[in-house]
Amino acid sequence: MIYPEIKPAIELMQQADLRITKQRQDLLHYLNQYQDYYLPVKQVDSYLRQRYARMSYETVYRNIDELAALDIIEKRMFESGLHVKYQCDFKHTQHSHFICQNCGLVVELNEPPMTLFQGQIPEYKIKSQKLEVFGLCPACQAKGIQ
Repeated sequence: MIYPEIKPAIELMQQADLRITKQRQDLLHYLNQYQDYYLPVKQVDSYLRQRYARMSYETVYRNIDELAALDIIEKRMFESGLHVKYQCDFKHTQHSHFICQNCGLVVELNEPPMTLFQGQIPEYKIKSQKLEVFGLCPACQAKGIQ
C-alpha cells in the first residue's frame, strides 16, 4: 500500500530506480506525520525497529542517507545529534528555514534574493543558497525556555 501523502517521494524514488520497500514507505509516512519538525534519528530508528524486528540500525541510517541524497528527506545535525524531516517542498528543494533549537519546529522562509549576497562578494559566482535561522518558537518561549 502506498500512502497517498508520500506519492511525490515515491515518484522521485522510482525515477532514481530506488526500490519502493514497505520499510521506506513507513519511514516516509512516519516523517510525514511530523512534517513541520526535525525528528531525532534515534526516535525514527526506534519507531522502525519496533515495526520491523529484523531491521538493523545500519539499515535505518542507509535508508535515511539514500532518501536524503534524493532530497526526499532533509538531515540536520543538532547539538543532541542527527535529526531528519520529510521534504516540505519537492518543487524547491533549496529553500530556507527557521528552526526552533528546542523542539525542532521548522517554518519555511522566503528566500532573500541571491543578489543580496552577490553584492557582498562580487568576485565570486553564487550558484545556490540555503539559509537557516535558529531560535525559539513561541510555544517554547511560553514554556520559559531560554
